[in-house]
Amino acid sequence: MSKDSDGGSVRQRKGKAQPKDVAADRPEAETGTPTAIGTPRNGSSTPTMVTQATMVTQATLEKQLVIRQPVKRVKRRRWFVAGIAIGVVTAVATILYVNPTQNTHINRMQEVLGDFDVSTLLPDSLLPDDFVQDISRLLAPDKTTPGPANRSTGEFEPALTLVEEEGLAKKHNVILVPGIISSGLESWSTSSCSRPYFRQRLWGTSTMFKAILLDKECWVQHMMLDKKTGLDPPEIKLRAAQGLDAADYFITGYWIWGKAIENLAALGYDSNDMALASYDWRLSYHDLERRDQYFSRLQSQIEMALRASNRKSVLVTHSMGSQVVQYFMKWVESAQGGNGGAQWVDRHIEAIVNLAGSPLGVPKTLASLLSGEQRETVQPLA
Repeated sequence: MSKDSDGGSVRQRKGKAQPKDVAADRPEAETGTPTAIGTPRNGSSTPTMVTQATMVTQATLEKQLVIRQPVKRVKRRRWFVAGIAIGVVTAVATILYVNPTQNTHINRMQEVLGDFDVSTLLPDSLLPDDFVQDISRLLAPDKTTPGPANRSTGEFEPALTLVEEEGLAKKHNVILVPGIISSGLESWSTSSCSRPYFRQRLWGTSTMFKAILLDKECWVQHMMLDKKTGLDPPEIKLRAAQGLDAADYFITGYWIWGKAIENLAALGYDSNDMALASYDWRLSYHDLERRDQYFSRLQSQIEMALRASNRKSVLVTHSMGSQVVQYFMKWVESAQGGNGGAQWVDRHIEAIVNLAGSPLGVPKTLASLLSGEQRETVQPLA
């Protein structure tokens, strides 16, 4: 029980006592009912607890009553649509210009345009002169006259010009040996992860990018090798693609052996006297023979070409392919390898053409791995 100021008694309920109204016990002059936000009635400039609560409540209501206007995204949509359109046009133009099966459209456009000059239709201040000249050269046909010192460029060139001027023709059998990462790798496994990619290339072509973007974990499982055996992991089977298509184009527009195959075809070569010895570039040389019998197959192919045409073969190597051929020449004459004898290379191989090969290996990579030094490889020469 407790008494109030008038002597009355207030019953105390069970639990907590009811709080007194402090403001009700004070005179009106002391409390000062607010007439404006933050200003008591008595004129005092110091806000009381009630005044502060009123201010907070009013500010909260104002925030809740704010109507948010929808943000206009018209400009962003326009830029998005414009970006898609530019990307599509650029992709189509690139494919038409660099793809050997589609660039005939560009040639026809060049014939129609003839002496058309793009720079005459554009203001001088719109584009740089060099850019306008590059566009004009792209659309206008090449007017240079082919000659001994100035060969034509384009489809099947310079082979066609050499055939007309010098009468060149095929002679020796040709075997192309690609470099590292050049050969396409396709899936031959039938596990749940591999089924969508059966007989599709997981290295090379657009399928590779599709797998990397949409199914990265499955792609990594196919590309990696077993840490103990150095071969395919369990339930994974990735093999080198076969035929001239294995390394002619890495992706659309990025040719590796495509131009060389075109020019050799202009000299008279076909699939009977020209072959591409693709291989799984992930494996060691020993594992190439152990798993795929790569060097045994290459030996048989060269021997069969000699029996069929009575001519030796010319090996055209690129990059790491030069080291593969060096290993093969030692392997084929060794008793532990092909057992061809000391004269096998002289009897079967006419010449070796080295394209950007590394006969002495790549010792600079060791310094790069150990110290990060990139001089003469990535960094420009001082």
